[in-house]
Amino acid sequence: MDVYCCVNVVVEEAQEKQVSYKMFLPESLRAKFKSICALKGTSMNEVLVQLVQKWIEENENISSPKKDKKG
Repeated sequence: MDVYCCVNVVVEEAQEKQVSYKMFLPESLRAKFKSICALKGTSMNEVLVQLVQKWIEENENISSPKKDKKG
């Protein structure tokens, strides 16, 4: 069974507009994630923001395939 989850994205700059992101994930995955975050004393949102930031850093320099200039 999938669980509907809403994540409020928090960024380091307090003046930047905050947005929410909705996603679906298996209930068991969400439960494990929530439990581990609680044990570590962090929020699920904080972890997700860190993961997204890391993913962007690792992938932002990937160039898109160049279009063929033929017609």
